[in-house]
Order: sequence, then structure tokens, then C-alpha cells
Amino acid sequence: MVPESLRPYLRSRTRRAHGGLIVTRSPNEERALAPVIGVAPDLRRASETAIAGSAALDAVTRRVKQRVDAFLDRHDRPELRASWRHAVNATQHELRRLENVDLTPYRYILLARQTHPLLRALILRAEEQGVPVIYVPHSPLTRFQVDLPVSFAALRGDAERTWVAATAGIDPERIAVVGNPSTDITRLPSPDIAGSGVPGVFAVSPDPEQDLHRMFTMLTHAGLEEVLVAPHPRSDIAMLERLMPTTWSLHRDGLTVDLLRHGPRWVIQNSSGVAWESALLGIPTADIRLDERPPAYPFLEDEQVFPALHSAEDVRAFVAGAGDVDRARLQALAHSWCATDGEEAVSLTHELLARVSSSEPRIVDAWAPGGVLHRTSALADL
Repeated sequence: MVPESLRPYLRSRTRRAHGGLIVTRSPNEERALAPVIGVAPDLRRASETAIAGSAALDAVTRRVKQRVDAFLDRHDRPELRASWRHAVNATQHELRRLENVDLTPYRYILLARQTHPLLRALILRAEEQGVPVIYVPHSPLTRFQVDLPVSFAALRGDAERTWVAATAGIDPERIAVVGNPSTDITRLPSPDIAGSGVPGVFAVSPDPEQDLHRMFTMLTHAGLEEVLVAPHPRSDIAMLERLMPTTWSLHRDGLTVDLLRHGPRWVIQNSSGVAWESALLGIPTADIRLDERPPAYPFLEDEQVFPALHSAEDVRAFVAGAGDVDRARLQALAHSWCATDGEEAVSLTHELLARVSSSEPRIVDAWAPGGVLHRTSALADL
């Protein structure tokens, strides 16, 4: 077994553009920021690795890992122990490494994710050196992403800004609305879903196999015989092929949004950001709910627009009634959460970048004592 201190972790991918430092950790983050900086997204798996080394033995690291172990014992989640301890080691190593990194030559740091511990380490270093951090989300914000520990945030729509401000108790004027630079669909005509000949789509997220198995079983028991499965960029394709009925097909040619342009009859997903894209195109869209879990994305909470699927019977009812869905209502809700994308969103983001001249206090630290996430999450006990 490899010692904890020698287990490699992936470094963030960085590049310089427009006077700023651009930092990503996933293909979706690349897709979010590449149009802003005017390059093709690098969708290859990041290859640069590091090891925690002596940082894994620091006194502070040992104390945090002891707290992690105790927390997971209390919650009976031993399967998370190795990955969480690895994250602690990697984060401490990044904090030590960043002590010797000068970020002041950069006018700003541009991120598409604010939750990853290695990116939080970078945010801390940028704050110490007075370098502003700008956040352009790689997806619609989830209820777990109301934290905006950055100087500037460029969210997608008025409804998203209103929801974040109300949930986290912050001034909405601190948040810009720029749309979605990573898509170009807001000006597309609604596809002809009746005459397209494209079957219904099951758009999957990279969920655990046991959860995906339950979803596939629900749809199979509903009697769906012709379905296109649209994988996530991080999906395990071999696993999906094991779970799929033989009469279903796997979408292998391009992104899910490219498939949606052709007008599938309906879309079923489980709390996925792709629901905004399908709704914007007026494609009837439903949300699988396992164990009464609320949707991660607040825009999915309106069950009159996004039917909640708890059983095979719910699936059959949704598919049977898909042709009668009020497509205009669906599109109006999607527009309220993100009304523009493509070149216009890129232009609005560039305007924000041009205005940035100095670091500002964090918009909101939702994990600080008293913050909305600290008050409501079991992780506050960590």
C-alpha cells in the first residue's frame, strides 16, 4: 500500500490570459472559461501531479485528520476516510507550496469553481497578496454553492442572483449577471420535438453506481424501450453500458447539449445542470428524486414545470403527457435563471474583467461561523 504522504494528487491546470491567471480542474470548468479567454477548451485529463510529502506529517495536518476520522466515525461513513484524509494532505501541501508563489504579477485570478479545497487554498493566497479572485460558474449554482468567497462573481441570471442573495444574506449588487459563456443556445429556435424522430433522453450525472442502478431500474420498470443515454464528461462508460437495457442506446457523438438541439421527445435527469439547457429549448424535462432528496439546483424546485419522478408510475405519466407540456412556460422559467449565453455572455464577462482593478472583501463566506452553510450543514460539526 502506498503511504499517505506519497499518494499523488492532480494539480490544477493554469494558464495566463488577458493579464490574469486562469485556473481549472475539470472539462466542464474548461468549457466555462475557454470562451472567455478565447481558446479551445483543453478537455484532456490534467496530468501534472504532486505528493504531499512531509506536509502530510505536519502537526496541523494530523489534527485535521483526527477530526476527519472522528467525524466519519460518528456518521458511520468509513468509506470516505481515505479520500478525505488524502484531500487534507493535498490541501496542506498546496498551502505550503503557495507560500512561495508570487501572484501579484496577475491582475486577477479567474476560477470556474469555488468549492474544491485546492482552489480554496489558492483563494487564500490571492487574498493575502491583494489579488482579486473572479468566479464564473461552470454550471448553474446548486444549493450547496451559495458560498462566494471571492472578490467578484459573474452569475448566469437574475433569478440565480436573487436566490443566492436571499439564501446567503448578501447584497445582490455585489454580484454581476453575465449569462452562460459556455453555451450558445438562447437564440436557437425551439426544436420540433414531435417530428424530430429523436427518442427520449436520460441525461446522467457521474453519480455512484448504486444510485444510477436505481434510476435505470425505475425507467426500465416504467416500460421505456427506446431511450438515448447521454453521459456526463466524467461518466464511467463501461458502467453505463452494464446498466443499460439492450434496447437503449448510448449517445457517443458530442455533448448532451448538441443532442438536445435535435429535439428529443423528453429529457429525464437527476438534479443535473443539463435541465436548464433542455428547458430553454422547450423540451419537456423531469427530475428523478431518490429518497425524497430535494434537487441540488433550485431552479428545479417548481414541480409544475419540472415534474418530480419518485416511481415507475411517475415516469410513465410524465412520458405519456410530454406532448401536452406548456413549452412556453418551461422556456420562460429557464430564461429567468439564464437569459443570455454565447458571444453576448462572453462580452459581458469581458466588461467585468476590464472593471477589476483591486481586490475586494469576499462577497460571502457561507462556511464561516454563522454563515448559512455553517448553520445548516452537518459538516459544521467537523
